Amino acid sequence: MSFDETDNFEPLVVLQLAPTTPAITKEWIIHRLTATHNEDEGAGLLARFERNTESRNSLIVIGATDERLLVGAEELRIQKWDTTKGGLADFLVADIEHFQNSENPGDILLKSEKQRIIFEEIQNLRPMKSEHAVPGVPTRSLSFEHDTIFTVLQDLKFIVNFFPLHDKEDIKLMEYDWFKSKTSIIKSQDIHKIRNYFGDNVAFYFAFLEFYTKALIPTSVLGILLSVLPFSDFTKYSFFCVFNVIWWTMERWKRLTNKLAYQWGTLDLQIFQRPRPPYYGDLQPSPITGRLEPLYPAWKRQVKKYLVSYPIVMGCLAFALTLYFTYYKIQQRTNASFPLENPSNPIETKVRRMLPSMVYSLSLIPVKLIYKNIATFLTDYENHRLQTAYENNLTSKLFIFFFVNSFVGLFYQAFFNVNYENVVQLLTTLVIINALILKFTEQVLPYVMKTVKKSQLDRSGSVDTKASEAIKQSKTLTPFEGTYGDYLTIFEQYGYIALFSAVFPWVAICGFINNIFELRADAFKYCYVYQRPFAQPASNIGSWHYAFDILSSIAIVTNTALIAMQPSVREYFSSYSTVEYILLFVAAEHILLAIKFAIDFAIPDVPHEVEIAQARSLYESSQALRRERRERKIDNGEKTITKL
Repeated sequence: MSFDETDNFEPLVVLQLAPTTPAITKEWIIHRLTATHNEDEGAGLLARFERNTESRNSLIVIGATDERLLVGAEELRIQKWDTTKGGLADFLVADIEHFQNSENPGDILLKSEKQRIIFEEIQNLRPMKSEHAVPGVPTRSLSFEHDTIFTVLQDLKFIVNFFPLHDKEDIKLMEYDWFKSKTSIIKSQDIHKIRNYFGDNVAFYFAFLEFYTKALIPTSVLGILLSVLPFSDFTKYSFFCVFNVIWWTMERWKRLTNKLAYQWGTLDLQIFQRPRPPYYGDLQPSPITGRLEPLYPAWKRQVKKYLVSYPIVMGCLAFALTLYFTYYKIQQRTNASFPLENPSNPIETKVRRMLPSMVYSLSLIPVKLIYKNIATFLTDYENHRLQTAYENNLTSKLFIFFFVNSFVGLFYQAFFNVNYENVVQLLTTLVIINALILKFTEQVLPYVMKTVKKSQLDRSGSVDTKASEAIKQSKTLTPFEGTYGDYLTIFEQYGYIALFSAVFPWVAICGFINNIFELRADAFKYCYVYQRPFAQPASNIGSWHYAFDILSSIAIVTNTALIAMQPSVREYFSSYSTVEYILLFVAAEHILLAIKFAIDFAIPDVPHEVEIAQARSLYESSQALRRERRERKIDNGEKTITKL
């Protein structure tokens, strides 16, 4: 494919190379990207260097013809609306006339789907069997069976960035109702528009954040009412605890998730998953598809887990505990030095007593960031085949560490030290400081840096062509690092609310107020601060669902114990002996857990209308298969008669 043939096309994806990349290696990359899919074992895409002196041939903009994209859509089993069936179906090039917008093939696929196809092609592109070394780097050998070009370039530190381009027109169509209008703060998001632009994984995050924020409304209102109404502490705490057990079951979210997944054609996603592009191993025929796929022995992965990952995780947990108890000793000395009884300067005394918890809260932020990077490295090292397995293992590592790191201090103060003053102080600083720091580091600072970089770029006078949008976005926007950080923020907040809200209901109110603004701030961040993420298929929020579900079960135990340890509640049951009192609350905790599991069991995860739609789709598929077999038999019979 000549340069003239590929010079004019719509750039969809940007590959940014390091300045140290040899020129001959850059040309080889362009050649492999544009080489024909069948004959030269290439990606069959359109690619060229960015036409601007600012880029210095370090930016490659990539697109594809409609024909190539449609073939990729069939390979990835992307589901599109089949007008003959009246529902979603795997796209097939041979049946293109059956799909919506077939009169204009360029409009069949969403731009996010086109970018995903290019992403998959580049991630899975292998060197030619005749190539044995990287051009320009003769010391780096190549193997068709073991290497992909993308991983080789990453190992050589030649890839700086790889991202899809934002579309300003598409953003303008959804930004007003999403976060710009005055009424957006009270309006529901158009989750389908978000999904069409960002993909399933990001859409599920925003759907969950909205669901969770709305779920905080009755919790906050009830917390306010119980705080002002003249009920006994036992009545208030017990009612609030029982309400949380029923309200915070994840069944409503499961049903919403399955409904959205069915509408987006990803409900049965796990059945059809392809191996992750970074997954490596010896190429062998797949027992399912028959295609050559990498195979990595399971025993090697288990060895890596038990001998490397788990010991490192345990070491990180030990460090988190050491950090907390160091803070605790400092807090004890500070409290002893600045007692609250008859202080000479009350304001200074309170500030001094708050200072250790503030420093501890601030110190947790870099620790969390470091551990997140460690957990990601370890999960990459384990080499998981499927994206779901990768996410499950990464989420489990993050769950264990963040649970210990975020809540161990509160547990110790509440259940071992039994000092509710310290619980309130630490909980207050954790909630407030976390919210402020996250707002600054995730939204304010990146936006300020983007503004500064954009003004510097404009002053340079080099941005004067249409294609320079790639340069703008590569230089001014922050690379997208996934939704894990956003889920961890919700997870922490949910932990503070679920674990301690029965005794400290104001935490739910703070969470609700924060999330009202967080929802719109995140929307702005994804549109104008982050580089656009590659759309990834998803059927739910992944392992985070189990993390939140486990936390809700633990919350029943902690809230019941907190209520039992309140002096006013013990006084309410003063006629009971200590043993009877403990047994009473243990029985109450077991009953509440039984109620939670009964609700989980009684309410079906899949809505009735989705079950009906699935059954109808299965029936129509079986009928179509029968018709096809019948027609084949008739054709074969006619051919036999003709021969006779």
